[in-house]
Amino acid sequence: MVQWGPAREDWIHAYVASEATADKLHPPTPPSTFGAGAGSPPVRLGGPGRCPGLRVSPRADRIPRPGALREASAVARLLHVFIHHEVQAAELCGWAILAFPETPLEFREGLFAVMMDEVRHAAAYSARVEALGCRYGHHAVRDWFWERTLSCETALQYVALMGLGFEGGNLEHARRFDLLLRDAGDPESAELVARVGREEVAHVHFAARWFSEWSGAAPEGGPDFERWAAELPAPLTPAVLRGSPLDRVRRGKAGLSEAFLDRLEASGSTSSPSER
Repeated sequence: MVQWGPAREDWIHAYVASEATADKLHPPTPPSTFGAGAGSPPVRLGGPGRCPGLRVSPRADRIPRPGALREASAVARLLHVFIHHEVQAAELCGWAILAFPETPLEFREGLFAVMMDEVRHAAAYSARVEALGCRYGHHAVRDWFWERTLSCETALQYVALMGLGFEGGNLEHARRFDLLLRDAGDPESAELVARVGREEVAHVHFAARWFSEWSGAAPEGGPDFERWAAELPAPLTPAVLRGSPLDRVRRGKAGLSEAFLDRLEASGSTSSPSER
C-alpha cells in the first residue's frame, strides 16, 4: 500500500506510484502545502504505477470510426481512451513538480491545480463510461504521454511538450469529438467532452505564460513558435501536436499569437488520437 505522507510532494509521489485504479480516479484529499520546495533534490520518477489488471500495450485500441459512435459500446471505448489520457496528464503534472523543484512556488502551485483538474476529468470520464456499461481497464491502454515526457530535461521542455503540445492539441480533438458525439445522438457524452475541452484552455494558457517567461519572450506576445518547436523532444514536431482544423479561437484565448497560429497551421497535421 502506498503511503500518502504529510506534504504535497509525498502525496504526489504516492499518486504517481499507486497501482490502484481507485487512487488514480478518487485519491485522498491532498495536503494544502508543499514541503521543502526549492530546497528539495529533484526526483525523476521512471514511470507510473499501474493496476495489474490494466493492459498497457505498445499501441492502444483503435479509436472507433465516427459511424460506430451510435453504439454505446463504441462511445465507451472512445471515452476509455480519454480516461487514460487524463490519468497520464495528472501523473505527469506530478512528475514535473517532483522533477523540477527549483521552479517558482507559483508555478508548482499552478501545476498542482492543473493536476487536480486532470484527476477530476478522469473521474468524470470514468463515471460516464460506467453509465455506458463499461469500466476503466476493460480496454488496453498506451502510456504514450509518459513515453514522450520522460525525455524532458528542463521545466521549459516540459511546458513546451505537455502544456503547449499535448493539451494544445486536445483543444482541436475535444471540439472534433464533441461534434461527432452530438451527430451520433449522445449529447451527454458530447457535453462532457466539450466541458473538458473548455477547461483545457486555461491549462494551455498556464503553459504559454511560463514558456514565454522562461524563454525570454514578451508576455503580451506569447510564445515564440521557433523556440517552442526547438524545445520539443525528438522526434516530435508541431504537426504531431495539433488537430485539424486548427482551433484558432481557443488557442488565441490560451495566449497564442496570430503569428504563432499561422506557423502552426502551416505545419499541417499528422496527429491522430489513435496513436496515443
